[in-house]
Amino acid sequence: MPGFRKRDVLKAGAAGMAMALMPIGARASSYRKPVDRRGAPNLLLITSDDVDWFALGFMTGRKGLTPNLDKLAARSHVFEQVRTVAPICMPSRQAIMSGKLPHRNGGNGFFPMFEGTPTLCSVLDAAQYYCAASHKIGHMQPASSFPWRNSAEGKDRHPLIHAAFLSLAITEAQAQMKPFFVNCNINDPHRPFYGSPVGLAMDNNNQGPFKIPRELGANDVEIPPNLDDLPDVREEHAQYWNSAQRLDIAVGHILDALEASGEAANTIVLFVADHGMPMPFAKATCYDHGIRTPVILNYPGMGAPRRFDNLTTNLDILPTLCDLLGQAPPEGIDGDSWVPMLQGGPSLDRPFVTSFVDYVSNGMHYPMRTLQDRRWAFLVTPWADGGKTKFRAESMFGLTWPAMVERAKNDPAMARRTAQYTEGYPLALYDLRNDPGQRHNLIDAPEHKDRVVRMKKLMLDEMIRTGDPQLENYRRMLAGQAAEVAQNPERYRLRRDD
Repeated sequence: MPGFRKRDVLKAGAAGMAMALMPIGARASSYRKPVDRRGAPNLLLITSDDVDWFALGFMTGRKGLTPNLDKLAARSHVFEQVRTVAPICMPSRQAIMSGKLPHRNGGNGFFPMFEGTPTLCSVLDAAQYYCAASHKIGHMQPASSFPWRNSAEGKDRHPLIHAAFLSLAITEAQAQMKPFFVNCNINDPHRPFYGSPVGLAMDNNNQGPFKIPRELGANDVEIPPNLDDLPDVREEHAQYWNSAQRLDIAVGHILDALEASGEAANTIVLFVADHGMPMPFAKATCYDHGIRTPVILNYPGMGAPRRFDNLTTNLDILPTLCDLLGQAPPEGIDGDSWVPMLQGGPSLDRPFVTSFVDYVSNGMHYPMRTLQDRRWAFLVTPWADGGKTKFRAESMFGLTWPAMVERAKNDPAMARRTAQYTEGYPLALYDLRNDPGQRHNLIDAPEHKDRVVRMKKLMLDEMIRTGDPQLENYRRMLAGQAAEVAQNPERYRLRRDD
């Protein structure tokens, strides 16, 4: 059973024996009747690992790939232009939970936030919510900021495991007369993908519940603009979309479990991905396919569902949920609530958003920043030093990156593309409307000189305002000097038991 281990059972047995041996009067006097909080709104937060918006039916209009999410989206508010402030698992999840930028909460890599950082979990625990989470527990740290009453760590992609955990958590919350906050963190479509050799070994050879009803092949997928249409890219993208199908099946089981509990009518449901696809020019970079993360929000009494194309970030999730739950958000956060906008008030539509990369899972320091509006993306890459430093991340595993490298041997355009990914540009400007794959760097184009000057100034102001650790490097770069990026991968590397 999720969240229970043998030593927990033994402890419970010892505690029960101790209670039995206590005098009746002592047991009665020490008992405290729980406060009855039934009727307060519940919260179900569903996250997915590494899902690209291009794979979601409710974002593209594509039918059949994600029917459960599409059905939820049809009766919910959908936010189409949300960007994560960190396109890496741990920093993104900690930013969502704290409402703070990674370099302001201390968790700008695969390490914990500062001790004492308030989170959605700690706020709701103080409000007498029963807080529980399945999977990704190690990516939400320190433990003192996440006082889960029940938690189940794991990387299992069994489509029923989160639904089973949710049912248990709701039952325990009901028994304690508490509202619940349950965070179900689905591991699909993280690598290894559905049907890949490592994925088959991990997922019971895709037998039983691990198998999806309609497996897609290489000819059934569409290749997003950040990738190239090569045979092995198609093969791996089919695996990736099949993993997204299994994510959707897990979401369906979770929503069925919520309905069966009798609590659906009194529960806020929010779905979000931590960041984009684990492919080149996406995860662990500030390219747009790494940072765009659509949100579905459903809550009691919300009225007619709407779609919002407001430019916003996942830092807004914490204050929005606190607002809907009637709780004060922590002080000093970087996000803003969407609730006034949802209730007909002023529209929250930022003129630009920013996203940040510092340390990746292998411990390397690959700082990268983007500042983008609806059309233009300005990227800063302090580690780009003319090819001496080479980018290396888990998005290069599998079939896609080797296929690009092989093609680059005889294709000058692909050679330039692979160099763009591994060597980077210190400064870059991309036209997202006409170049959604961000292939053509316009930083030196004379016709964009004024825009570059303006975006450079906006980036500088934001770095100063937020205390960005790359501020001095950025000032050096603006002055035509080389940035200084120190490496200490052993210190910042993600460990197997993290």
